[in-house]
Amino acid sequence: MSKKDIKTLGSTKDQIQNQKETKSDYDSISLTIIMPCFNERRYIAKSIDTLLDEHCQQNCELIIAEGMSDDGTREIIQSYINRGFPIRLLENKRKIQTHGLNLGISEARGNIIIRADAHCIYPPHYIQRCVDLLETTGAANVGGVMAAQGLKPVQKAIALAMQHPLGVGDARFHLGNFSGYVDTVYLGTFRKTLFDEIGLYDTNCRTNEDAELNLRILKAGKKIYLDGSIEVIYFPRETLRGLFCQYFNYGKGRCYTTLKHKKMTSWRQFAPIALVLTLISSVTTSFFMPIFILAPILYIGATLFISLISWPKKKINFKIRLLMALAFVIMHISWGLGFLIELISPRAKIVSTP
Repeated sequence: MSKKDIKTLGSTKDQIQNQKETKSDYDSISLTIIMPCFNERRYIAKSIDTLLDEHCQQNCELIIAEGMSDDGTREIIQSYINRGFPIRLLENKRKIQTHGLNLGISEARGNIIIRADAHCIYPPHYIQRCVDLLETTGAANVGGVMAAQGLKPVQKAIALAMQHPLGVGDARFHLGNFSGYVDTVYLGTFRKTLFDEIGLYDTNCRTNEDAELNLRILKAGKKIYLDGSIEVIYFPRETLRGLFCQYFNYGKGRCYTTLKHKKMTSWRQFAPIALVLTLISSVTTSFFMPIFILAPILYIGATLFISLISWPKKKINFKIRLLMALAFVIMHISWGLGFLIELISPRAKIVSTP
């Protein structure tokens, strides 16, 4: 990643605005940042640099639960430790994100836990702002927006799809157009005592662990607060195959969460399931009644049309718009398939506790 790319990715209005010091003085607060990671050589350095500003280096610890990377990630982390950064490197031998998070929480010295991801760039004063929210909103979990951005055409198209209602429905932490109490946020900041009350992350969740934890927070009568002005730059998958695998696993994770809690939290979770069932039945029926083939044709046509007319004021070239349409289709179908396959699997009959 070039310096020019990083400069462009970090130059948002909110980042400039947030250069001001926040009101909260958190010098006396013990803070632990927990970052699970695996093979994040391309992004880990910028994540650490933007999280651990000079103030945080004096008042925070960063626990990195490292999933036995083989791409040089561990060596990069060790170089920061050698330079005196307040980083503790833990081995996550099971290579599962929830295990890494729970390992970090169990080892944390802080009374406030900030969950972080390794493939992100954080806005200035991110930690201070999250601590402020936790102190002033009365919420048990606070966070900001996932501002997806890409470097190459496919990744840029995927990033656009992840910020569009056709791709993510009404998920406010994706859309970034709202501040207030919600059902989930990106990442999260919590008091450590919360995990004593509701339990740690459910290790049966390979994905969707944040949403599952947030459901338990809401069931306990607590609140979750989203600040739409806190934008964390997130780098999505770089290939369409990677996107398919990611959203297929998201669908499986959501199915597990839905069965465990016996609850769907939004209409956006019904839509891809209904779409996949409709497409399967339409294609099957079209062998006997050809008119039913119109259903998938209309779906693809509508997706393409929306991709071409969205964000008319943005300079998005035609190729990226076509790739965005393809990303929409992959996100919808892979998520719906993942949910349905998990639903009929033997594992779906097991409801576990964290």
